[in-house]
Amino acid sequence: MPLWLFDWIIKVEHWYGDGVKRQSRLETLQDIIAQANSITIKDLADRMSVSVMTIRRDMEILESTGVVRSYRGGVVVSERNNRLSGSMRYSLTSAETANVEKKRAIAKKAAALIGDGDVVFFDAGSTVELILEYINPDLEMTVLCYSLNVLNLVANRKNVKIIFSGGVYHPDSQNFESPEGLQLLERNRSSKAFISANGIRADLGVTSSGQFETPIKRAVIENSAQSYLVVDSSKCGLVRTGHFADVDDFTSIITDWNLEDKMKDELAESGASVMIATETILT
Repeated sequence: MPLWLFDWIIKVEHWYGDGVKRQSRLETLQDIIAQANSITIKDLADRMSVSVMTIRRDMEILESTGVVRSYRGGVVVSERNNRLSGSMRYSLTSAETANVEKKRAIAKKAAALIGDGDVVFFDAGSTVELILEYINPDLEMTVLCYSLNVLNLVANRKNVKIIFSGGVYHPDSQNFESPEGLQLLERNRSSKAFISANGIRADLGVTSSGQFETPIKRAVIENSAQSYLVVDSSKCGLVRTGHFADVDDFTSIITDWNLEDKMKDELAESGASVMIATETILT
C-alpha cells in the first residue's frame, strides 16, 4: 500500500473511530427506548444530538435484531423482546456475524463469477465485502468503489488497479459521497457490478436505506455489462425508502437457500434470474 494512502486511512479512522461511537450510541438508545417504551425518531435525535437519518439507521439495526419495532415516525420496544435487559442488548459484533454462513455462501458464489482482467464495482455492505475474501489475491482486475472497507481490502493487492470515488466521509456507513464522485462512477464502465440492498420485493423493487447511496447504485447498474444483486434471504420481502432498481434490472440475484418458494416464484414471474448459494461447509 502506498505510504500516503496508508497515512490517509489512518487519519480517517482516527477522526471517526471504528464503530465504537456507534456501539455506545446504540447502547444508550436501547436504555432510552426501554424507559420510554415508545418514542419518536425526532425525540431520539434531539436527545442524542445527532441527525434524524443517523437515528433511522440505528433503528434499522435494532429492528433487524428484534430489539425494537418501528412505526411511522417512531419506535416501540418489540413485543417479542419487551424486556430490554443486558441479555437483549445489541452489539455490532453480533450484527456482523448474523447470517454469516449464508453471507459467506453468497459471497463465494459471487466470487466465482470474477475473472482475470475484469473491471469490477464493489458496493458497500458486509456480503459484498466478503466476496473479496474468496477472490485469488493475485488476480488482475480493476476495482471501482466508494467504501472505506472495500478500499482497505484491496489497497495492498499488487495486481489491482483502484478507482476510488472519494468525497465526504460518512462514519456510520464508512462510505464516501460527492457530486464529483458520482460523476466519476458515471463516466467509468465495469464488466461486473456487485450491488447490495436493504430490501427486495418483486412488486416494489430493490431498495436501500441510505439516501446518498441510491444514485450511486443506479449509475453503476446502468454502466455495467453485468450486475448482480447480492442479498441474503432476510432482506427479501423488506421495503426501504430508496428505490434504485427493479428486480429484472440485474443479470442475476444471488441469495441463499432460505429464500421462500413463494418469493422465488414472484421474482421469476417478474423476470428476475435467481442464483441460490448452497449450504456447504465454508472456509
